Amino acid sequence: MILLGAVATIVSDACAFKDPADAGDCKEIPPLFLAAAPAIPLATLAFVQLLGMVAALRSYYIRAVENELRKYAPSPLADLAAVGPISPASYHGLITEVTTLRRGRAGYRILATMIMLVALGVFGGLTVYLAINLGGAYRDAILIGYGAAFLVLIADVVGATFGARFTFFEVARSYRDRQDRPLLNGSVPTGRSLTSYLLLPRPEDWIKWLFVPGGYLVAAWSTKGTVHWGALALAVLITEYLVYSARYQWNDIRGWADDESHPHSAARLRLPSALGQGTKVNKQRRLIVAASSTIALLRLAAAVLLGLAVGRTSAVLILIVSVFAIGILYEFLRTVESLERVPWAARVSTAGMIWIIVGTGYGLRYLAGVYVAGVSLADSIAITGALFTYLFGIMFVLLTWVLEASSYCREGTAATYADGELQQPACWYAADQLCRKPHLMLLLRSISRVDVSRDPWQDYLPRNCGEVPVLKDHVPLLAPWNLAYWAACVMGAWLAVSMMRNSGGDDEVAKLAVVGLVGSVTVSRVSHSLRRTVTGLFIIVLLWLAAAWDGSHFGRPSVAMSVIPWTLATVTYLAFRNQSYDALRKFPKVIRQLVRKLGQAIIKAIVGHDTWQKIR
Repeated sequence: MILLGAVATIVSDACAFKDPADAGDCKEIPPLFLAAAPAIPLATLAFVQLLGMVAALRSYYIRAVENELRKYAPSPLADLAAVGPISPASYHGLITEVTTLRRGRAGYRILATMIMLVALGVFGGLTVYLAINLGGAYRDAILIGYGAAFLVLIADVVGATFGARFTFFEVARSYRDRQDRPLLNGSVPTGRSLTSYLLLPRPEDWIKWLFVPGGYLVAAWSTKGTVHWGALALAVLITEYLVYSARYQWNDIRGWADDESHPHSAARLRLPSALGQGTKVNKQRRLIVAASSTIALLRLAAAVLLGLAVGRTSAVLILIVSVFAIGILYEFLRTVESLERVPWAARVSTAGMIWIIVGTGYGLRYLAGVYVAGVSLADSIAITGALFTYLFGIMFVLLTWVLEASSYCREGTAATYADGELQQPACWYAADQLCRKPHLMLLLRSISRVDVSRDPWQDYLPRNCGEVPVLKDHVPLLAPWNLAYWAACVMGAWLAVSMMRNSGGDDEVAKLAVVGLVGSVTVSRVSHSLRRTVTGLFIIVLLWLAAAWDGSHFGRPSVAMSVIPWTLATVTYLAFRNQSYDALRKFPKVIRQLVRKLGQAIIKAIVGHDTWQKIR
């Protein structure tokens, strides 16, 4: 009731419900938020009803337990002999004589019914009042949405009160059929619950959440605009948490079977598997798919409603259409490449097309940030940045995929070298799942020091190649990820000049592009990891000098900014070249451990060694 009062107070102050003469003494509240106001008391009433349902079931169960206990203690309670022979274990039975709506005391039933009618009546009245005054589409949405929720709530209230006995029978029969089953049915857990998945489908893709803020900040900085953090946070919420999360849920539904058979299925934290065996597991699978599909649709609906609330409905709709248009093409290509009846040459071509389109999402995210910053999408900062992030995305995904492909293999024989030269490549045996994914298989086969083939006994080989940093040493110079890396570094020169708004840009672009291209090719050719890192640092210095060579074009801030695109691409490239797929999956855990150790060190320094030993 307190919540209802608070909502009524907010509504009464809204200008939408005030007389025009009192417009100065009111608050401008968006209609969307007014329409959502009844959701607060509705959620409270629903929570109270959930507790009531649990109480009703508990009542029947405890009375059954008391009846069973009285068989072992039949003697009545001596202190209640004046009342009559009342047996032990009768507490809940006594309470029931007062509190049930079927046969409780008249006063209790009247008061309980009055509370329910008042709460439901006030909620219903407030909802109808809002619907009538807001009018239009809001009225229809309120009456349909809250009306359906109200009917569900009423039905559940009746089931927990007047129909409690029937509800208990249904629940007891359902439990009777399940009570002898093993808890997990021998299934292997998938690493996360369905609730956790629905809240955040792809936690390992956190790095993608940086591209919308990146595009926004680059555009705002280059145009000397003001950064509106609220608008940026809303853009990230709509783009990543709502639209792209819905896209990933669809992708996980389509690839559910492949994800379940993945060598690292638990660590990937994708759509949870159904636990159980036999025909019953199909019901669980249908529930998981239905739940994920429903939440995905709700995410898209929430994105549209937020767009409506801030006046960006068309932009949100364009974003949704763009994301899912790319998604449809991607899913179609993945389906074609997995069909064994399709000629191998066509499957190879399809895999190449997949490599080309995987970076589009990164460019789209960047453009979303630029748009929110208020910069035209035809501006050079938008075009060059989108092309850079697109090429960066291709490099990022291909490097991830080649490491992932190694996790499908087991090592038969190691590579042999003589005087530092490769004599015999390592022999790896691929699982059948990899052979159905040419977009991964072809990347792994492009590594000259590894010979990948199929073998029916590969599961019995001891070492999983996901533990091998397959990119650490020499790789073919014209590997697909290298080509994407070089192109991203060249495009980074255009982006750097666009960020500086340099009037003499052609000469600067050519100078930075040449240095960036030569530098990236040089980094790719170095086979030793430490030498690669040193080479990368050296190229950064060369880029800085090249940008500062003509002082009439760049000031000191420009010099610093000009190396950022190349540095970003190179640091990412070097990070992938130095790690295995297992290490890549454990990277977030390593970061958490480092943060925890740093926090512990700070606390230890503050409280002292002796106190730390007592509180650790």
